[in-house]
Amino acid sequence: MGTTRSSGSTPPEDARGLLAFFVLAFALSWGLWLAIPSFDLDGGAAQGLRVAGRFGPSVAAVVVATAHGGRDGLLRLLVPLTRWRAASRLWLVALLGPPAVVLAAITLAAAFGQSPGQFNDPRTAYLVIPAFITILVIGGPLGEELGWRGFALDRLQTRLGPAVASLLLGLVWGLWHLPLFLNPDDVQYALPLVTYLGQTTATAFVYTWLWNRTRSLPVVLALHTATNVAAGVFPLLVPEAPSHAPITIAVGLATAIAIGLTWGTRGRLGQRAATDAAEAPGRRHPGWQSDFTSIAQGEEKTWTTRSWSSTPRGRAGACPSWSGRSWWDRPASRASSPRWCP
Repeated sequence: MGTTRSSGSTPPEDARGLLAFFVLAFALSWGLWLAIPSFDLDGGAAQGLRVAGRFGPSVAAVVVATAHGGRDGLLRLLVPLTRWRAASRLWLVALLGPPAVVLAAITLAAAFGQSPGQFNDPRTAYLVIPAFITILVIGGPLGEELGWRGFALDRLQTRLGPAVASLLLGLVWGLWHLPLFLNPDDVQYALPLVTYLGQTTATAFVYTWLWNRTRSLPVVLALHTATNVAAGVFPLLVPEAPSHAPITIAVGLATAIAIGLTWGTRGRLGQRAATDAAEAPGRRHPGWQSDFTSIAQGEEKTWTTRSWSSTPRGRAGACPSWSGRSWWDRPASRASSPRWCP
């Protein structure tokens, strides 16, 4: 099974930035989380540190992107937060995929004789909306995804290809949560570490596929938030579930999905060779429509990134070929390809 790599290698400054990002993300989050048991904190102080620690990856991404790329580097990092436009089927995958997998896991566990646990009262279903917003903002997704997918993923893909990058980032992402396994107030405390690492590693492939298909952080944030909400709303985890069977089955299903995506896309996971070079870290993204202003040698210099639609017709190699590709490896919409392409 092949993997797709960018035609160029990652510049040394991007490799150094990647290492600095991981070190800073772990240092910020672990420092705050480990302070809770170290100083025997509880109540509001402990909760505040717990929430602040969840923003370690995003804060690290902002710091490193600014340090290595200045204002332009920061803008390149933040632009994907404004990309809401994506195919409706991909939004549905992000929002409905996690609860579908969780319900399938609970159903399979019940089919093997496992008690399904206690479901929430259906009359409280309206609480899902405020829960979704709360989890999005302070429950992890917003604090993490600007770092994991917005900063690190493309740099890893450029060096290692999408599949290996997903595997490595999934393991790092899981290990980043390690201090939470020591705190009884965190959901990870009741989970086997191996199961949790399996979950982050398997779902990392889905995140990579959605990111490569959409280049949209809102879509990735929706997937992360929907996953956390589904795990809290349905009896997936102990003590709401009577055992670890449902989460173990859910990880198995996620692994099967990851394998299917990798095989179905021949290791590309939605990455398109036609855009690899343009979307490599440190280069201008062809889909950015904004005018960015940078300061160079004390003089204000304005440059405008060009969209695919502004690229001259007939540019050699501009049109990728989608013939013979399955729906999960085609562009999410015609806006994802040059307008003159078939």
